[in-house]
Amino acid sequence: MLDVKTIKELLHKRELKATNSRIDLLSNLDKFGSAMPYSAIQKALKSTDRVTLYRTLQTLSDKGIIHKAAHIDNEDYYAICEHSCTADEHIHHHVHFKCDDCHTITCENIEKEIDLSIPNYKINSVSINVNGKCKDCLESV
Repeated sequence: MLDVKTIKELLHKRELKATNSRIDLLSNLDKFGSAMPYSAIQKALKSTDRVTLYRTLQTLSDKGIIHKAAHIDNEDYYAICEHSCTADEHIHHHVHFKCDDCHTITCENIEKEIDLSIPNYKINSVSINVNGKCKDCLESV
């Protein structure tokens, strides 16, 4: 869990002011426990206007603090990046897993890095979405 002090340090490392909207957003993303849908972010930060929320999401993404984990059913899902992401590039060695039963989206580490190449193309990034049944739903059967 990220406490306020840790969030402020993270923002300062990325040369950002620790505004209330940034702290609240990161705190809510952390507490959510999986990739958080935009509608849930809006609900959690109802005192933040739409434009400020959009700019906050964009700024935190641009600085390598959060990433868009998925876009499903016309909704974006956001998650906090790992430490390896920077303002220059997002480095994620995980897949985005969506549970077909409880509909949570989580970032799951993969055991082997996927090596992908396409002749005559330069690949900048790869995003993989995987659907199935999460461990919690499997245990409840």
